[in-house]
Amino acid sequence: MLNILFSPQWFYDKDILIDIVSVIVLGLISYVTLRYYQLTRKRQHMFFSLASALLSLSFIFKIITNFTLYHYVLKTQQIGSFTSTSLIIQNSDTLLLAGTLLYRLLTLLGFYLLFSIYYNQQPKPVYTLMIFFIFVATCFTSTNYYIFHLAVLLFLIFIVRKYYQNYIKTRDRPAKLIFISFGIIMLSQFVFLFINFTNVLYVLAEIIQLFGYSLLLTSFIMVLYYGKKKK
Repeated sequence: MLNILFSPQWFYDKDILIDIVSVIVLGLISYVTLRYYQLTRKRQHMFFSLASALLSLSFIFKIITNFTLYHYVLKTQQIGSFTSTSLIIQNSDTLLLAGTLLYRLLTLLGFYLLFSIYYNQQPKPVYTLMIFFIFVATCFTSTNYYIFHLAVLLFLIFIVRKYYQNYIKTRDRPAKLIFISFGIIMLSQFVFLFINFTNVLYVLAEIIQLFGYSLLLTSFIMVLYYGKKKK
């Protein structure tokens, strides 16, 4: 199996650290939204907490996978002004395959759960198609990095649309920050689609993604604070 690493070598340890911070941030978001669910008893907050937990867990598997990859012997080739780093992974390297698949599966499940919060009137055949879509995007993208990020981007487009509509309706600051947060996360997935042009975009996408999740945590802390004040 051929696996392409888009991260520049100088960013190897740093992207793992960023993902560790993402795990912590998403874990805190899961905790904060669970607390907010205890105040409101609305199912959507419980589902948001579960989705955040799934995304946090997905980053744990990504960290394990990247840590394993970075310990292999890499072969670097210069192609014009670009550097392509390739790695041959033997079939016996089940840890790499399992880590990659679990990262992508949990990520897609997390975003689908967020998607279903606001599009919960889907007929049963649509749920079946979505599960099949997630299965295909997970199992058949082990060598196609772009399909996975495109699938996440599509989920986020619909999620951002709902949060924008919610902000227009309420016009409050937490709703605006949540909308902006998901917009930034959506932007990170868009940038991930173009990292083949230069691996600097991978660094940019990782930083944008972390900023989006961090702003989202701030947003939900504000929501919890206002919720307690109203109570």
